[in-house]
Amino acid sequence: MKILEKMKTLKDKIFIVVIVIVVAAGAVSLFTSDLEHIEDTNGPDNYALQTITDADIIRCEMGCLNLRESEGLLSDTITYSSHKFTGVTELYRSDNIIFSTGVSVTVNHAAVEAGNFRIVLVHEDQIIHEFALNELSQTHILEDFKGTFSLVIAGESADFSLDFYVY
Repeated sequence: MKILEKMKTLKDKIFIVVIVIVVAAGAVSLFTSDLEHIEDTNGPDNYALQTITDADIIRCEMGCLNLRESEGLLSDTITYSSHKFTGVTELYRSDNIIFSTGVSVTVNHAAVEAGNFRIVLVHEDQIIHEFALNELSQTHILEDFKGTFSLVIAGESADFSLDFYVY
């Protein structure tokens, strides 16, 4: 009987600890997520970023709001889109390439309808290529390349859609 009572109190203690952990984790995520929408202040026809800097893009630590991801029905591509996307996020990160004579990154249907937006390739501590907006298809080839690279998007209240592939 005493063993059953001890097990019951142990279960109660474990239950209380789990509840405390869940509440604490929720509170931490609520109070550390200070990213708010960055408004488009330069007009509807100017997509240049006004608040997010190159350093923010390279560090890719800002996080983002309102990014949607959907798989293509007819192809193996993933489409990323948003209404009021704000922040910085890495869509793709390569493995550490020892040496390559050509890695191609193709961005398709980079359509931006509102807000401010950029699509860039980052290598080490620099932006090495920026893709044009509202273009049907663009390919950038990384020649004589080694290391890792990332495809990064940044936006301030941006309405956009795009898909890409790397080969």
